[in-house]
Amino acid sequence: MTTDVNGTTTPTATRARRWSEAALLLLGAIGLVVLVYPTFVLMDALPRVDPSQLGHGVTYSGSGIDHRWIAQALLSALLLMLVTGLPIGRLAGRGSLPGAVAQVIGGLAVAFWAVVGTALTSAYFWGPDDRCTYASCWPLHQQIAANLAPGVLTAIVMIVMALLVNQLAWWIRTLVPAAVWVAVLVVQHAVWTRYLLPLFQAPPT
Repeated sequence: MTTDVNGTTTPTATRARRWSEAALLLLGAIGLVVLVYPTFVLMDALPRVDPSQLGHGVTYSGSGIDHRWIAQALLSALLLMLVTGLPIGRLAGRGSLPGAVAQVIGGLAVAFWAVVGTALTSAYFWGPDDRCTYASCWPLHQQIAANLAPGVLTAIVMIVMALLVNQLAWWIRTLVPAAVWVAVLVVQHAVWTRYLLPLFQAPPT
């Protein structure tokens, strides 16, 4: 335990705790490096419209939500939790600086893979002989924006949580990004198939 100039007592991180947190953050970091695979699995579930064949009913049907989708969504949520580090003291205590730094890096990794995954899945419709039906290439860019939603929103939440490391309890910083990630994925899939896909298949307004 250490006491600051104001008489506030705080627990001192033990060597075992520091090593445990380092191992946890390393595991989470390695997981985020390979997060590209869950990203592709989740994006592959969404049906997409080919802008070069618009008006002909040609779409990529998507795999839908299946056991693989559920497993990858939960696995990626767990990785988001691992990069939060360990609490200082109780679960309701605050997090550590290494955990906050790792959470920021993790947020950037999530955003990066979202952009890379979206770009590569969109390239499926962008071969050397493809020509867009409309001058605006509708709905290519709109699909890209809708695809990016889970990754970008989760990345923003992770960075905000990290910046509030001294104000929020550790469990809040740990659970909120994972909950946002899963919730936005589910909402994205529900809204996409019911509302966005018919919109994308129609001419631009």
